[in-house]
Amino acid sequence: MRLKSPCYIELCDLRDFGRLVCALERAPLPSFSLFLNREHVFAVQTDFLNGRPIIYFVRKLELKDGQYIAYRITGGTEEVAIVDLVSNPTFVYSPIINIERFPPRLTKTARVDKKSGYLAIGLKDLSSLAKVAAYKTIYDEPPLPLFSFKTYTTNNDEKLVIGAAMSLGESDTISYFYYILLDEEPKEPFLRFSSQRTEQPCFSNRVDEHGNIYLKLIKLAVDHPLVNINA
Repeated sequence: MRLKSPCYIELCDLRDFGRLVCALERAPLPSFSLFLNREHVFAVQTDFLNGRPIIYFVRKLELKDGQYIAYRITGGTEEVAIVDLVSNPTFVYSPIINIERFPPRLTKTARVDKKSGYLAIGLKDLSSLAKVAAYKTIYDEPPLPLFSFKTYTTNNDEKLVIGAAMSLGESDTISYFYYILLDEEPKEPFLRFSSQRTEQPCFSNRVDEHGNIYLKLIKLAVDHPLVNINA
């Protein structure tokens, strides 16, 4: 399959990026440091869609240089920092890979419309979304990340979309985005879910309560360019 130009999707801030590459992962994902449209960014590839890499990024801005993105959440408080050494065992570390030069095809941002993006499937409730995103934990794999962004419905109402991207099989050519709509943006960065109790999933700023499955919530800076909930 011919590799297509990537779709770059901007995250809200470094905390969202650190949560994406580090939180709840069996091994933190590597972070790539590169210039995109003459701006220094951190980027990570999380998916393929019809041969097109899906890359999430955050602008580096005035952040200092370093070798690792350090992340931890303790007592309901998240910390993200750029550091030079892996020195504190209470943090998890994403290695920063400095890219000198990408092939031109990978530095060109693809112009992708929503019609060629994910097939959006609206779910009835938060519990259904949690079960979709958590299904991999049955096989001791990390859960799918949940992405949140604001969009407008056909009635021109502003809604918050929270959803997870998933392919049903490795050979499946269609990728799906399962989502729900909320009126308000959650203040906590994780969704707590239990398959052992009847309580409904709820948003939380902790990941250490025994007997629960936790899903990380990643906030986008803009509307998702590959998701159309009004199709």
